Formats: sequence, C-alpha cells, structure tokens
Amino acid sequence: MKKYLLVWALLLVLTAVEVALAYLHTPLAIMLALLLGLSFAKAGSIVAWFMHLAEEHRTLAWTLMPAFFFIALLLLGFLPDAVRTGEALPR
Repeated sequence: MKKYLLVWALLLVLTAVEVALAYLHTPLAIMLALLLGLSFAKAGSIVAWFMHLAEEHRTLAWTLMPAFFFIALLLLGFLPDAVRTGEALPR
C-alpha cells in the first residue's frame, strides 16, 4: 500500500508542475517539450506500478519499448502544429 501512495504522491507533484508551467508564462515551445516529458514520466509510472509492469520479467518490458517510442514519435509530429497555433493567437 505504501508503494501506491508514493506513486500517487509522485503523480500529484508532476501534475502540480504541469499546472505551474501554465502560470509561469513559459515560452510555448519549452512548455510543450516539458509537458511532453512530464506526461511520459507520468505514463511510465502508471504503467510500471499500477499495471504491475515493474514486477514483470524484463523481456516483457522490452517488447513494449518499440511501441512506446513509436507513440512518442507520433506525438512529436504534432509539435510543429502546436507552435504554429501559438503564433495565430490574437494579442
């Protein structure tokens, strides 16, 4: 039970950092890169602990790595659109 509370606290802190980035008026490209990184960290924590992947054999984790990198590349494909929409916002 203690393990789950620690993971919950980690997810809570990472979410607080994500919210704080919006209030700090971070430049858009930096904020999006940080949000992507934090989201991957949160997703990794959820997969590792709540889906019990951390306790599985390492071969299972290695079979999931190509899918993780493929999804990451797909998400990075949206980054130029996000930067472009920031320029289209009214000032």
